[in-house]
Amino acid sequence: MNFIRVQLIYPEDKVKEPLLCAMCKNFDVVVNIRTVKVSKDTGILTVEIDGEAEEIDRAIKFLEEKGVIVQPIEGQIFTE
Repeated sequence: MNFIRVQLIYPEDKVKEPLLCAMCKNFDVVVNIRTVKVSKDTGILTVEIDGEAEEIDRAIKFLEEKGVIVQPIEGQIFTE
């Protein structure tokens, strides 16, 4: 199993959408939310995404296509 730590920055028009829920349903990944700061204008989350490397990549691409900015915190995928 692999995991990556990322910061997710939601634009104002996406703050109310359940994108993490959709990501977990559509891809074989598990999300661990570490920190959250949400306002009416933006949402900033620090999360760990666990799963196979290919599924993590697909899940991140899904979020980016929805307009979420995904910034790796560690810059790498960790393997347990």
